Amino acid sequence: MEKQSAVSVQKRLLQVAFIAGPVLLFLSAGSFALEIGLIPPGISSWVEGFFGSYALILFIPIYVELSRRLSATHRVLGAITTVTGLFGAAVGFSLEFLRVIEFTLRKVGVGDSIWQTYYAGPGWEFMAIALLGPLFPLTSVLLGFGFLRSKTLPLWVAAALLAAGVFFPLAQVLEWEWGFKVTYPLACLLWMIALPFVGLKYVGKD
Repeated sequence: MEKQSAVSVQKRLLQVAFIAGPVLLFLSAGSFALEIGLIPPGISSWVEGFFGSYALILFIPIYVELSRRLSATHRVLGAITTVTGLFGAAVGFSLEFLRVIEFTLRKVGVGDSIWQTYYAGPGWEFMAIALLGPLFPLTSVLLGFGFLRSKTLPLWVAAALLAAGVFFPLAQVLEWEWGFKVTYPLACLLWMIALPFVGLKYVGKD
């Protein structure tokens, strides 16, 4: 009985992650699109980082659970998305938290010149980890592709995961108005629509 109760609690918490994670990520993107809490020179926001940090932590169990489901029909792809999801979400958390750290350090006197020097050449030590960040949206693309083939989730959910994974990194290459104010929040909106549905309808039902 106690074991069943513990499993039930775990499933309930996992469902909470499927809801809270995407909502927090949408709030993160929305705050940046609305230019709330911008940090000089205006290409990041500490509010974005605050919500994004919690969101990316919650995406770790989300990606692990989706990968587990995918592994039932596509074992290799499910194993790959487990690894990429863990690395991508964990590094994504670090990059989001860095925005909060920068804001905090600026408040105690670490000025623009220091940050300009840092961002101009962060060094291989930082880049060796930061370059794992794109695995976060890539995992969503791979999961979407996998579920399109397995048909174990609705077609629209698979398409939303795939599209979100494409739109998210487009923010880095498109012009400001389209990238950070359209495709970035749009990607997060797609996750916010699809993932809570999966959490409520499928998580804990097998």
